[in-house]
Amino acid sequence: MLTLRTLRQLATSRTIPSFRSAPSRSQGNRLRTPDQGRIGHHQSRAQAEEARRQWLQQQWQNRP
Repeated sequence: MLTLRTLRQLATSRTIPSFRSAPSRSQGNRLRTPDQGRIGHHQSRAQAEEARRQWLQQQWQNRP
């Protein structure tokens, strides 16, 4: 059986490298969430895909 001698042996959000949590209300909007870069990348990718879909649809409708 393992015995925990100090609180440092407990896994918390500060000790787990891949831990993601929702920002607290006290932090407000001034802090950047770690996922904003990933979310922004996928939003711009989705916009590019939508623009391409519309362009292809227009090309298909205007074909001779």
